[in-house]
Amino acid sequence: MSKVDLARKMIEGRIAHADYVLEGLPAERQLAQELGLSRATVRMALQDLTRDGTLSRQDNGRLNVVSSGKAQKTIAFAALVRPSPDVEFWRDGVIMALEGRDVVFRSVAFAHWDDALLADALTKFDGLFLVPPSERIPTRIARKMRTASCRAVVLDQNESEAGLPSATMFPPSSLTKLFEHLVSLGHERIDCLNSQAPDIEIRERIAAWRAFTHERGIGGQLRSKCERMPVLSAYECVRATLAEGRPLASALFCTTGPAAIGALRALHEANIQVGRDISVAAINSEGLGRFLNPSLTALEAPPRALVLRRAVEWMMGDDDWSGPLHMLPDDAPLFEGESTGKAPISPLVFAPQGA
Repeated sequence: MSKVDLARKMIEGRIAHADYVLEGLPAERQLAQELGLSRATVRMALQDLTRDGTLSRQDNGRLNVVSSGKAQKTIAFAALVRPSPDVEFWRDGVIMALEGRDVVFRSVAFAHWDDALLADALTKFDGLFLVPPSERIPTRIARKMRTASCRAVVLDQNESEAGLPSATMFPPSSLTKLFEHLVSLGHERIDCLNSQAPDIEIRERIAAWRAFTHERGIGGQLRSKCERMPVLSAYECVRATLAEGRPLASALFCTTGPAAIGALRALHEANIQVGRDISVAAINSEGLGRFLNPSLTALEAPPRALVLRRAVEWMMGDDDWSGPLHMLPDDAPLFEGESTGKAPISPLVFAPQGA
């Protein structure tokens, strides 16, 4: 293969993956640097692509990608620059939901709400799946998402009150199943540990815990620390509680998997055996729960692609959204790990002396 053919193939590959949807085709010099080829080689490849109609030259001299004329949709998946493992599960779910569709799929990493990449995605793509940070979407951004030509869907956070189609994976009924599991083991107190900023989803989980414990007459305390990374905040919260001689409930409900992981480490350092001295359970272990030691009892997300099919149909079509804005499965399976066991004699757990 000649260098010109190689350059052409590389540029065509980038076009096929929607590399130039947001920022357009770079200048000849920059493109040559990116491809590691000479400007003369890249120039000849660009001329070939212009002759066959793949590219066109604008009035200002810049080259532009020509639409293929096919009714092909461009779909973006936007998440923070530093995603969590759960974000990758959402991305895989979107890809599976798009399987068999004539679309160009592109991931977009943004750093903050006013990032130009996110703003461009809302104007240059046909559809956008957005995993927001652990905070409420600002009103001005929600307004842009509602009025943009791009059809946007929020993932892992319920923003239906803001008028945005949203998909989450853990319906309230599944939380009750987790609490019932702890009660069936004989626990008379259930603490709630949270280490994540209180977005809508987190507030709903805490509210579900409060409602269940109130209805059943079960004691428990909310322990919330959201000052650092979720794992570290949970670790510090549990560690400080035990170090100060204060007790934990015999069952610890964690609003997220990272909170549970931090708690497990703090309990281990305090010589409290998880599964015997105390039970720990969580919502969404982010695929890690069954591989921990002890394995973590947690609600696990069902296949995300099933929940996202309605959103894909909307993005691919021309009709307005119909039905509830909040999409969620009927249930979420409970994985019963080694981190939960029969309740100890006392409903309160203290750190052993000398720990």
